[in-house]
Amino acid sequence: MDAQPARRHDLPAGTVTLLFADVEGSTRLLNLLGERFGPARARMRELVRSAARENGGAEVDWAGDGVFLAFARAHDAIAAAADIQRSLAAEPWPDDEAHRLRIGIHTGEPELGAEGYVGMDVIVAARVCASAHGEQVVVTGPTRDMAGDEPLPGTSFRPLGRHRLKDVPAAVQLFQLVMPGLQEEFPPLTTMAATSLPALHHRLVGRADALARVEHLLTTPGIRLVTITGPGGAGKSRLALEVAARAALDRPVHLVGLAAVSDPELVVGAIARSIGARESSDRSLAEGVADVLGATGALLFLDNLEHLDSVAGIVAALLDRSPDLQVLGTSRTPLRLSAEHVLPLAPLSIEDATTLFLELAAARGVILHDDARATVGEICRRLDGLPLAIELVAARLAVLPPAEILRALGEGLTLEMEGPVDLPARQRTLRAAIDWSYGRLTPHQQRLHEAIAVFADSAALDDARAVSAAGAEFLRDLEALVGWSLIRTESTDGQLRLSMLETVREHALERAAADDALDELRSRHADRFFALAVEAEEPLAGPDQASWLNRLERELDNLALALEWLLSSGRAEDALRATSALTRFWRAHGHVTEARRWLALGLDSADRLAPDVRADALWAAARQATAQGDFAAAVPFLEEAVTVFGELGRSREQAFALSELAWIALDRGETERAERLCRSAMAVADEAGDARARSGALRILSDVVAARGKLAESIALQEEALALRRALGDPLLVSDATYHLGAALLRSGDRDRARDILAESLAIASDLGEASQRAAALFMLAELDRLDGDLESAERGLRESLEIYTGVGNDRDRAECLVALAQIAITRASFEMAARLLGAADALRGDAPIDPHERTALERCASEIEAAIGADALVRLRAAGALEPDRL
Repeated sequence: MDAQPARRHDLPAGTVTLLFADVEGSTRLLNLLGERFGPARARMRELVRSAARENGGAEVDWAGDGVFLAFARAHDAIAAAADIQRSLAAEPWPDDEAHRLRIGIHTGEPELGAEGYVGMDVIVAARVCASAHGEQVVVTGPTRDMAGDEPLPGTSFRPLGRHRLKDVPAAVQLFQLVMPGLQEEFPPLTTMAATSLPALHHRLVGRADALARVEHLLTTPGIRLVTITGPGGAGKSRLALEVAARAALDRPVHLVGLAAVSDPELVVGAIARSIGARESSDRSLAEGVADVLGATGALLFLDNLEHLDSVAGIVAALLDRSPDLQVLGTSRTPLRLSAEHVLPLAPLSIEDATTLFLELAAARGVILHDDARATVGEICRRLDGLPLAIELVAARLAVLPPAEILRALGEGLTLEMEGPVDLPARQRTLRAAIDWSYGRLTPHQQRLHEAIAVFADSAALDDARAVSAAGAEFLRDLEALVGWSLIRTESTDGQLRLSMLETVREHALERAAADDALDELRSRHADRFFALAVEAEEPLAGPDQASWLNRLERELDNLALALEWLLSSGRAEDALRATSALTRFWRAHGHVTEARRWLALGLDSADRLAPDVRADALWAAARQATAQGDFAAAVPFLEEAVTVFGELGRSREQAFALSELAWIALDRGETERAERLCRSAMAVADEAGDARARSGALRILSDVVAARGKLAESIALQEEALALRRALGDPLLVSDATYHLGAALLRSGDRDRARDILAESLAIASDLGEASQRAAALFMLAELDRLDGDLESAERGLRESLEIYTGVGNDRDRAECLVALAQIAITRASFEMAARLLGAADALRGDAPIDPHERTALERCASEIEAAIGADALVRLRAAGALEPDRL
């Protein structure tokens, strides 16, 4: 009987799953860490051994920075690989330089000898490991089949296609283990797939969705032409290279770069050289190309198609001659073929752009720490998230730190920064990239591009047409700009809006200034939005106010740009007319601080104003001041406005101003004066027969009556005001009236009706996007919840109300919210927190008078806190809270 060969008895036999792992970039780590490399490697080995031991693995061999493990079950090998990657990712490595292991796993029946395993299965497992990247786990088909579709909770296998591995005769089907919380996207495996594609110098960042969409199109039956479009520098070629690299694992891929080809007649020759086709005496070069590509299922990657006007016909002919050919193209403009599927590529998100910037910096040996991330994010925002722009700017890190780069961008140097010398000349700077597209426009198209550039952020179609003063060619020229990716389109609420990248805008504005056209374009833009503001005043007081509020919100940046131009060009009266006309919008959508700024600038810059313009501006300034609780600033505006409105015979506005003065007087405790002003306002309104003005006076008079304890009379007056406002069909006034009626009902003890009325006020304010009314209704509903014992709901409502008041800069009402939160804290016996909240309210309120209802709550809170923790602690904690009003 022949003797059996010796074998290691500590290793599993039969069907075995083999795991190879080694450290990616270990030589670089050794050079970087020096004497710290040894302890780091020892820690890596300790983590690997622990994962193997806990999952039933046996150590076959350690060689340098690599390990060979064996498992009796495929599932255990997968579990060990997952544990290894998770533990390595969680480890605090020196200088944040992680030991990134690549792991390859294969299941087979290797021969087991005295020294361990031998045979083809061992070679396969080792080659799979060598093809992977750091932090990646790659398994073969047999391992995947034995482990199942979900080997561990939340994990899955992503197919990577069939690959040729060194020393392995047949192609091997490979899969990537996808694990939650760990990296999922990696460059293509380093296998033996034959391709003409260039090496990828950095991983693809932030394009997972776009990559999936392109790959889905290319795997959908019947789709044979996909064009990735986008502005210069958006990363079209990089995305297409990733797609092509993945496709090359399973089929032939041919890259043809056309950036240097200027004559369409030379395109076929460029393709022929790439695929090895030749012309013969009986076959044209185009036919030779079709012969080589035919019946191969190839993917032809045509890069940079935009500058070749007749290339579409060549592509169409190739598709006709080679029925199983697919074409992937990149271009700033679509080919406009019937078979084409277009994927517009937007710039990166700021988060992804920041990641790309940091990785490019690291590739250049520049390590940026967390404290630089905010600066890098702002750099990426200035660069519109354009990958080309980020690459150009990241190249400057060798001589400029991020803060200096940001300063340079602020000085208008974005277009000039040069990138790596191996980039094409037309991509060496952003200016070159944009100039290249701009130079292909007609003069009319260039003028339209410059006109759209004067808009602040985006432009409605009709506004762009008006400012550009374009004729019948407007839509045709606009289509060309969109086609060249110089203009972006977006449909918002059924309306098409036009925008452009900031770097493109900067270029266009420079062109307009050089052509002496910029001032004229800015003037037309200002005229357009001045007219919009004036037109909006009447519908803002009517039933269509919701749609107008939304429209004005969309145009907020354009309105601000127009006001700035009107003021800087000496048109202060027009600026004030526009700002005053938008009084309701500023208050409703919480742009109070901005409105006060424009009004102050206008009133300060004009030596003489028409009386009606000044009166409207004074009224508008007072309304914005009261929205922030700044009654001291509002009173002189209102007093002058009452006089001027009276002189002009504008009864409605005079009554409004008198009512507003009455409200402030009541807030200051001047009840008698408040009533006199209300009665005067009502007399003016009734003499003019103005129901709108009367409703305002009634509403304030109701509060005066309530202050005297006559709650039933107060409610009757509020109900009369509400009835008048419902008849007017003015939702904003109805929201205001329902709020005040609800507050009066609450104070009278009618909680059920108060809740219904306040809910109506909140619903109307929410529909309109009215900030202050929404905050007020939330406050009162929270008060109802507190009284009903629902403290959690009450606190949520108060916190939301507080956030809104903070946004509009209303510190008085913020203070009232904090006092209400202190009441909740007391109910929960959190007396120290309640004391701090009172202190924060004190700081926000300052010297302003305290509302009588708030005063009662404040005194009750202080008394209860003092009884619980003592007077000294109350004083100390209240003082501490006053130092941090924005944190409580």
